[in-house]
Amino acid sequence: MAKGVLEKELQFEKKNKDLIRLPKHAKVEKRPIPHAPVASPYAGASVPKTVYVSKSTPFMSAVKRVQKLLLQAEKRATANINLEDTRKNEKQILDELSKVSERREEVFVKATGRAIEKALNVAKWFEEKETEYKVRVNTGSVIVVDDIVEDEEMKAKEEQKRQQQKEQAQNDPGDAPSKPESKSAAKKRKRQAAAAEDDAELPESRTRWIKMVEVAVSLK
Repeated sequence: MAKGVLEKELQFEKKNKDLIRLPKHAKVEKRPIPHAPVASPYAGASVPKTVYVSKSTPFMSAVKRVQKLLLQAEKRATANINLEDTRKNEKQILDELSKVSERREEVFVKATGRAIEKALNVAKWFEEKETEYKVRVNTGSVIVVDDIVEDEEMKAKEEQKRQQQKEQAQNDPGDAPSKPESKSAAKKRKRQAAAAEDDAELPESRTRWIKMVEVAVSLK
């Protein structure tokens, strides 16, 4: 068996470089990823046929949906070929079938994030039947929106704690010996200071990129 597309290492571009830092009292609520409407299996060849796979999608359910779409595509492609037409010789019929084979419709299986593994398993299922199907895999990313929700009670507690720390620092004698600050303590202090600065301008939402895989399956 030739080396398949799934044996190659998938490459993803890193795009999340400047995500907004969130304080402890803020949490992220993910919005559903918008998808184009799912096309009818009977729509023409110019309409892309897509199967969206989530983490909860049953594996064989996804496989059967792809097979159904491929079957309908094959019926459309061969609808105008009459194998019993006595006016055509064998070569003419083979030529027509060859042209159909050259323009096979593809069915696309798409998944993001933790559902990528399931989409790749679907791809592997078809790839193992190499005499029947052709499989190719593309990687990419899609932009999503997260809502940022603040816990007002926790926010008030954090503000009170920072105020107490500030007052304590002001009341400490200036000539008292101090222990050298560890690297971890310094990082924690900087994060707290940064979070405090961000509080005033905390947005209602943020955008980020997530990994996406597109598996294209066609008949041979």
